[in-house]
Amino acid sequence: MKNALAWRYATQKYDPAKKISAENLQEILEAINSAPTSYGLQPFKLIHVQSPELRSRLRAASFDQSPVTDASDLIVFTVNRQVADEHINAYMQRIAEVREIERERLNRFEQNIVGVLSTLSPEQLIAWNTKQAYIGLGFGLVMAAHLGIDSTPMEGFQKEKYDEILGLTDDHAVLALTFGYRSEEDHTQHHKKVRKTLEQLVTVK
Repeated sequence: MKNALAWRYATQKYDPAKKISAENLQEILEAINSAPTSYGLQPFKLIHVQSPELRSRLRAASFDQSPVTDASDLIVFTVNRQVADEHINAYMQRIAEVREIERERLNRFEQNIVGVLSTLSPEQLIAWNTKQAYIGLGFGLVMAAHLGIDSTPMEGFQKEKYDEILGLTDDHAVLALTFGYRSEEDHTQHHKKVRKTLEQLVTVK
């Protein structure tokens, strides 16, 4: 895994002729789905954008960044603009189903979540939901590297334009993640990775 993480970088230019397999994409999506989130609520969704026409429009809303159209796959992370009671209730029902317990046993847990989220403004809630999406993004990046697949995390795009293009109303686009295989013409692949030393990063007290 250490070698895989050293190998990966934010790919700037993809080979559009090279596609990742459905099995590998499934593994990446499952990794994202396995990511921890606060309360386990997963207040985000993924849109796998396959339409060339939509990807072309999204590229225009991404300051013409080529990975949006040239990578094998494009995933857009969206977050809930609000976490309504029905969202939380659906999550409680899912817990009860998976763990085979009575729904009533989760009432206190449900009340705790509702109580905490009710204190957040709409802006704070979107920010909180976005933090959860970033955890999923990280899991996707690591799994892609493990599989030898290139990736590019992106937040530099016009989010309201993404919402319009993808027909989003209840949700809001916050992140994009592309997967595929680097082009031989992508010179950034030869750049040495620059990070802090562990001594600079970690303080022991």
